[in-house]
Amino acid sequence: MIKKVREIKLRNYVCYGLADVIGSGAFTLVSAWLLFFLTTFCGLTPIQAGSLFAVARIVDVIMCPVIGYISDNFHKTALGRRFGRRRFFLLASIPLVSVYSLLWVEGFNYWMYLLFYILFEIVYTMIIIPYDTLSAEMTSDFKKRSKLTSARMYIAQLAGFAAAFLPGRLVAYFGPESSASFFYTGAIFTVSFMIVLFFVYFGTWERSLEEIQQSEAHSEEEEKEPLAT
Repeated sequence: MIKKVREIKLRNYVCYGLADVIGSGAFTLVSAWLLFFLTTFCGLTPIQAGSLFAVARIVDVIMCPVIGYISDNFHKTALGRRFGRRRFFLLASIPLVSVYSLLWVEGFNYWMYLLFYILFEIVYTMIIIPYDTLSAEMTSDFKKRSKLTSARMYIAQLAGFAAAFLPGRLVAYFGPESSASFFYTGAIFTVSFMIVLFFVYFGTWERSLEEIQQSEAHSEEEEKEPLAT
């Protein structure tokens, strides 16, 4: 039996949009400060620090279709049926996203920072690929999807502003010679990522298993139909 359509309330719009705190916040902070941090406090050359981003892009190209395929078929597993084929990955990423904080700790060598950045890129892909399909899971109403997208955009702007503002204030407090400002910035954002993933998981939902199976059966029937001549 297909479940009754759920009403999307204000808290659901907010919870859905919170996931972009990770996308906007994490990468605004990375693009603005990580190269400076790695070359100033960690002893990496500009070429080494820049190579982190290049290698991560390659990993992202590989992981995006992999995660997409796994997520699309995850409802066929026991974990997918219990936690959701999309939202399971959000839940699983709560502890995994802690790897982001390690990017802002001085004392590691180049290979460790490369490993941390690749791992974070993989975790982020685990989050963003299922998340991008979540609005379609929650509703088929175009207007409601537009509101979900708007909530996401507003929160992304706020997160980007915080990521640009906070490090500067901490640098002013600890001094430009101290790496503590970046350590605390990374820690604050990592904790915020964990919190927002918790709210996204419990403030959103997916289509029921019956609806997914019905949709798959309908798609299979359409594929079997001969082309009109």
